[in-house]
Amino acid sequence: MKHTFALLAALLLALALGVSVPETRAEDRRPVPALDQVQTATTHPMRYRLSLPKQWSPDRRWPVLIVPSAHYGDQGRSLALFAAERDARQAGFILVAPFVINADPVRNMAEYRGAVTDAIAAADAATGDGSRDAGARAKFDSEGVRAIIRDVQRLYHGEEKVYLAGFSSSTHIAYLFLFTHPELLKGAVINSGVYLGRGVDENQLPLPNSPARAGLAVKFIVGENDPGCARYSENWRETSVKLLGCGHVAAKLSMEVIKKGNAAHLGTGHQWFPSRILDFCTATASATRP
Repeated sequence: MKHTFALLAALLLALALGVSVPETRAEDRRPVPALDQVQTATTHPMRYRLSLPKQWSPDRRWPVLIVPSAHYGDQGRSLALFAAERDARQAGFILVAPFVINADPVRNMAEYRGAVTDAIAAADAATGDGSRDAGARAKFDSEGVRAIIRDVQRLYHGEEKVYLAGFSSSTHIAYLFLFTHPELLKGAVINSGVYLGRGVDENQLPLPNSPARAGLAVKFIVGENDPGCARYSENWRETSVKLLGCGHVAAKLSMEVIKKGNAAHLGTGHQWFPSRILDFCTATASATRP
């Protein structure tokens, strides 16, 4: 109550002195979303969950980390892992978990029943051989994530460039943006997955040999007891050559294998590594801060 009276008195004093009072914008009054709240991008049908840091306010820009889950049905569990780690270290990251469609049957996704499911089914049928149209899925995911990035910038004061981490099947999303939209990224993390070229035309890559690529930090991370460790690691080495070939810099590419008995007591299997990913994002932000 005292705070309300004090604020009212300050506003009345400002008006009496002829001092202009900033108008409260609609986006500044936007309620803080709950972890289980599903939102829809304003210019695209992609759905997503979002978590704001506890210290969030509309008076500054905030770093954004996008973490699409590996598969549909995650129910926000991956986002909760990152939110817990972020809050424990009082880091100021906005966390976003888009519902991407690259790896799962779209017909099983309740959020996309109707027009989206029909469009993907038509694209699959057009292949003529019963296969999945990876290009149609990549197009949906690319356009959807970009729409969400714009919304987070406008509605929640996210920074212009974002961090993007993919795990297992969602590493396809991280690679998709790494190859086709490096200008949107501050950093990318490949957590226990492979590059298969989904949605990427390596003969027509945008921004070859550009500052957007040369300045972009990329990290590969995997647990030594992950059943796919050897395959993922070899794929990373092969993909690194492709990244270097289009303008990325060797000094900005890093690899970490989480070993048994590590000091942080991290698991070494097929899993997200949110603490290492947030370490990477924080270090990258410090290195690029003017």
